[in-house]
Amino acid sequence: MTARDGMEGVSKLFTYHPDLIILDVMMPGMNGFEVCQRIRQVSDTPLIMLTALNHEQEMLRGLDAGADDFLSKPFNAEVLLARAKTVLRRSENLKSQSDPFNYNNGDLTIDVERRDVLLHGKRIKLTPVEFRLLTYLARNAGKVLTFEQILSNVWGNEYRGSMDYVHVYISHLRRKLGEDTRSPRYILTLHGVGYIFEK
Repeated sequence: MTARDGMEGVSKLFTYHPDLIILDVMMPGMNGFEVCQRIRQVSDTPLIMLTALNHEQEMLRGLDAGADDFLSKPFNAEVLLARAKTVLRRSENLKSQSDPFNYNNGDLTIDVERRDVLLHGKRIKLTPVEFRLLTYLARNAGKVLTFEQILSNVWGNEYRGSMDYVHVYISHLRRKLGEDTRSPRYILTLHGVGYIFEK
């Protein structure tokens, strides 16, 4: 299913409920980042963004908008297919989590089964990747998790070495958890090693 512009794409999302969205950054009307943000307001559908622009800056903007993955053009069709399979597999794994993990310290509540995160009783909206990352950190509260462990468990082995993903998403999570970056309460940094979720 294709769409000529962002508005048509958002409309087709509601009509056809796709399993995966592949979204170009450069489109007439709304750009891909705006479309991605609109989609994330209403849907957790796995989403891969494509761009021919500066890879690093655009990747950070795409992840910030809620994309699950990012590819620079030109790209190999087999690479896109492999990334699509990985994103879909992660989404399925999250839906079929058999361990109904819950975390509650009085202020922060994480309910994996209901996909709910509450902070001081108020629901906070997380993208699918942010939710997976927070859940992984909370499941391993008190343990030092290296960048590579986080990448492998949240994104998959195909992403080894892609540290930007971890840093960007940790930064987003901290912001959504209302953390003071100088003295965070939940997600602590071990410089050059990784992160630890405070029990």
